[in-house]
Order: sequence, then C-alpha cells, then structure tokens
Amino acid sequence: MTIRKLAVAWGLCAWLPLAHAQNFPERPVRIVVPYVPGGSTDLLSRLLAESVGESIGQTVIVENRPGAGGMLGTALVAKAPPDGHTIVICTIGTCAVNPTLFKNPGYDLFKDFAPVVFLGGVMNVFVVNNSVPVKNIKELIALARAQPGKLTFGSGGIGNSPHMTLELLMYRTKININHIPYKGSGAAIIDTVGGQVDMMVENEPSIQPYVKSGRLRGIAVTGAKRSPGLPAVPTMVEQGFSDFVVEPWFGYMAPVKTPRAAIDKLNAAFNAAMKNPKVRPRLEEANLIIGGGTPEQFASLMRSEVDRWAQVIKANNVKVE
Repeated sequence: MTIRKLAVAWGLCAWLPLAHAQNFPERPVRIVVPYVPGGSTDLLSRLLAESVGESIGQTVIVENRPGAGGMLGTALVAKAPPDGHTIVICTIGTCAVNPTLFKNPGYDLFKDFAPVVFLGGVMNVFVVNNSVPVKNIKELIALARAQPGKLTFGSGGIGNSPHMTLELLMYRTKININHIPYKGSGAAIIDTVGGQVDMMVENEPSIQPYVKSGRLRGIAVTGAKRSPGLPAVPTMVEQGFSDFVVEPWFGYMAPVKTPRAAIDKLNAAFNAAMKNPKVRPRLEEANLIIGGGTPEQFASLMRSEVDRWAQVIKANNVKVE
C-alpha cells in the first residue's frame, strides 16, 4: 500500500488544530469500532489496545457500535467531544466510498474528523466456484465477454472494498457481471461455495481457509505482492493489470478540533504499538500489511482514496438500493 503525496491543498490546518491538550489523557480512551465484534476492525483494535494504553498511561476500551455499514458509529464519533478520548477506526467503506456513495452518511469526512494514524491494510482475493471454468483473471474476463450479464458475484454489501474491487475490474475492462449483495460476507461465501453465485471478492483473512481447502479457487490477489498465506495465487499486476492494487486499509480518526498535542500522543502510541515485538507478530498473523506514519500522511491517503473510488462509483453508476 503506497501512501501518495498530498496533491492538493486540503486545509490540514482545519483538521489538525494547534491548540494544546491539557494533561491528556485524563481518563480511559475509547476506540469505537462501527462494526460487529469479530471482524478485522474489531480484532486489530483489540490487539493494539493494551500496548497503546501502556504508552499513554490510561486504559484503552474498544466499543462496538455497528449499524448502517459503519456509518452509525462513525457519525457518533463525529459528534463526540474533541478532546482525544474518543476515536474511531475507519475503512475504505466509511472513509473513502461512503462520502460519494451516500448523499448523507451522517458525517462529513473532511469537516468532522482529524486523522490520527494509518494502521495498515489487508488484500482482497478474487475467487470462483469450482464449477466456473476459469483459472485466472484473463479467463474470467473472456468468459464474461462471451456471456455478457450472465455471471454473478456476491459480496457482503454495497460499497465495501470487495464490492468496489469488482466494480474497479468492470470499470477497467468494460465487462458486466451481476452484483448480488448479501447482509454480510459469510452468507456470500456460503452461496459461492454452493454455486448459487459464480464468484466473489473477499478480504484475505476471511476467504483464505476456503482457498487453502480447495472449496473455492483463488484466481488473483489484489496486493502489491503475493500473499505469504496464498503463495500460488498471482497478483493482478502479475496478470497484466498495472496499478491494480487494492489493499483495504484501516486507520484511526478523532473529532475535528481535537488538540494537536492529543493527536500527536495517540499517533506516537499507535506507531509504537505496531512496532512492539509482542504485538507485531500477532498483527502479521492477522494478515495485516502494517502501516504507520504521520497524521498528514494518513490524510493524503484518504484524499487520494476518496478520489479513486468516486471515479469508479460515478463511471459504473453504483447506487445504494
């Protein structure tokens, strides 16, 4: 995952106030995970919480506030006191796709939040049901062109990174595959294995066991490099699609006007946690491509990702049903 340089002036002064926090933190810090327990955002936040707490001298609590594809919990933090004691984990969905896909997601990404730190990302995997006669992306494209509108792909919902990854492929190749959104990736995986849908794209941590066991056929990964967990599955770049790197990412944001001193303290604590020899191996076991860096670098990444996915959403006329 490459953090791009900031290409346009983005009003970082509004995002990162210069006011100083007094005695931060004065009480436990709350990480809001706007999804149900057990997912990647929940797991990663809990892996980091103890180490971050040790760095800042306060307990770090992980609180799940799911709903509306992550928008409910994210909007909640937008309205929290801007003192550094409440932050939210964000994803491609909440912090790159939703600002374009939804007219009113309940928050304004650029006005309501201050970036804290880029956590890192995972990669997606293109998989097909074993009855689908393709072994790579080029064969999938050829089949889709030979049978326009007949192939189906499932996803865990509209606007998430697996869905948008397939939309990106269709945008780049001008093919048409019918999207069937489910209420969660688990049901989509079951139906792909069972043949009710032909294919899907899914985060590697969730789909890897199905590929390893042979229940689904992996035909491409979207990382910059092959996955150590699926070494036989080639990248999109290897298959002739330059710059087709999608590594669903995670990061933390605080309410806008949070004092810069609090932002800096949290940023340092998360960066240290990601380097902690007790924590880092567990992050790697969770298939995280570990990030880090400054708030400004995370701001740049979010801006470029919003622009990237807005282009796909508009070109493919992606709508919320």
